[in-house]
Amino acid sequence: MGNKYNLCTGRTAFLLLVCLTWASCSLVKEDRTACPCALTVALHDLPAWPVRFSLSADNFYREWEVARDTSMMVHVPKGSVKLTAIAGAPLPQNGAVSIPYGFECPPLYAHVEQVPTPDDEAQVRVQLHKHFCNLSLTIEGPPGRGEPYWTQIRGNVSALEPVGTPQEGAFQCRLDNGDAVRLPRQLPESELWLDLTTPEGTVRSFALGNYMLDAGYDWTAPDLADLPLQLNLSLTAITLRMGMWETVIPLEIEI
Repeated sequence: MGNKYNLCTGRTAFLLLVCLTWASCSLVKEDRTACPCALTVALHDLPAWPVRFSLSADNFYREWEVARDTSMMVHVPKGSVKLTAIAGAPLPQNGAVSIPYGFECPPLYAHVEQVPTPDDEAQVRVQLHKHFCNLSLTIEGPPGRGEPYWTQIRGNVSALEPVGTPQEGAFQCRLDNGDAVRLPRQLPESELWLDLTTPEGTVRSFALGNYMLDAGYDWTAPDLADLPLQLNLSLTAITLRMGMWETVIPLEIEI
């Protein structure tokens, strides 16, 4: 009798162990595609401006503002999400950051990435790219040249997509001696002009975009470099200098 009881008890324990093992395997093999992904977003080396960033996917959208370096975890759908981070400008409307006519480009830093989120956890590092050039101006020349005169810059890029792609449109802003102006990223075929102007009107126009390319400026760089520009006015010529590059333009009329 005791043996039969022990045998039944042993069989029961064995069946219980099999059931627990099967249940554990079922849990391991459970379909978790409907579960969210814990996405860690790392934001480091941020510029001086607060960063607005968003995460979006089908039927999903989250938006935050971050003012300092940080790492944060966000639950997002499995598959992939689009990350857009903007600093120095508002989040784009209709896909681009616009530049009002008569104003310089906003200090646009941006990062756009389609982030894969196939598993329970994922991570992404936000690296903001600089999509503008600070062009500083110094006008030199002999005293008593009938000032005031100033310069203005004209172009045909009036908006920037967060990925840095320029959009065509009229651009113009004034640039005074000793100041700097933010120029938007340009297309290789974009026209960019520098006008030397007095109250009576434009005295001379320079193909600034061509000169910048001649000086080796790279509009396709991930982060645009800043550039100093010198104009030296004499009685017979105007000299433009950008770093080690310069060109001399003879004058047919006196400024």
